[in-house]
Amino acid sequence: MHSRYIGSMFLSAVALSACGNSDVPLSDGGTCVGHQCDDTLITDPEGGQIVFEYIYFDAQLQSMLPAPPTVNRVVAFFMNDESPQFNPLPMPGQCNNLVATKGWPGYVGAPHTDLDVGTVTISGKNAAGADVTISVDKQPKGTDAFGRAHDIYYQKITPTADSVLKPDSVYSVKFGGSATIPATTFDAGLYLASKFDISAPGLDDNGPLKAGTDFTVHWTPTTTPGLPTGDDEAIATWLVALDGSATHMCPTAASAGQMTIPGAAIAEYKAIAQAKGLPSDKAILLRNGVVHQLRRLPNNSATNKRRIDMITLMCWAQLVDVQ
Repeated sequence: MHSRYIGSMFLSAVALSACGNSDVPLSDGGTCVGHQCDDTLITDPEGGQIVFEYIYFDAQLQSMLPAPPTVNRVVAFFMNDESPQFNPLPMPGQCNNLVATKGWPGYVGAPHTDLDVGTVTISGKNAAGADVTISVDKQPKGTDAFGRAHDIYYQKITPTADSVLKPDSVYSVKFGGSATIPATTFDAGLYLASKFDISAPGLDDNGPLKAGTDFTVHWTPTTTPGLPTGDDEAIATWLVALDGSATHMCPTAASAGQMTIPGAAIAEYKAIAQAKGLPSDKAILLRNGVVHQLRRLPNNSATNKRRIDMITLMCWAQLVDVQ
């Protein structure tokens, strides 16, 4: 049997299982579908991430960034080494302070060895059902949209998400290849969840969040009919500083319909923002529908087997007041 990881990226700490279908071919066979199609495990060392987002912005963020009401954002990096080799995984059902733990997925070990995989393209359907290919731009040394430093990374923002994305659909990822990484295609490597609705707070509500006072956010659970058997979807609530770096991640099952951010976490957010020299009276509140797959980093090494985290986010993003 192949081993696979079952659960969303935020339930990863508690959801390992064996694959129930020994007839599913390996991902390099070109017909792999479903959550996990090779022997990659969440316990393997990290080999990078692809974060593939459909983002709805509230009116304030549209004005501040500036940005249209929706975008597709892709942020990716790949690595062959890092120190430490593992960043702590989040615990489900609670708000994880990523700054205190230097936790995955917000942090990357330092130092780490970034890899050039050549071109990165993502192919699938848009909302009109047309075939689309997204070419993700290779970036020079710098800091990605989540505040992580790299020698090489990949990033692209496409306005009007429906022009390149279709909720509840699958996407393939292709590496063009380089001197160290062969050309590789990950069929069905990304699966975007269905759109879901949020409430209390609504997208243009400003809170406020108050240090020391619990704050509960709500959403309407929505199924993703095409999600391959064995895959799960979670909803992650985030607190994000105004530089784009996440301070807290609060994951739970999508079916829960709500998540409570502890007042202590809100107080921690204010302290972190102040320490960074950022406004502590504002935060970006996110609610994301998450689907996560693992694939093997194609580094041709039998002794350095690493995982790539293939992450899709159906995201509602809003600016809120913090007191």
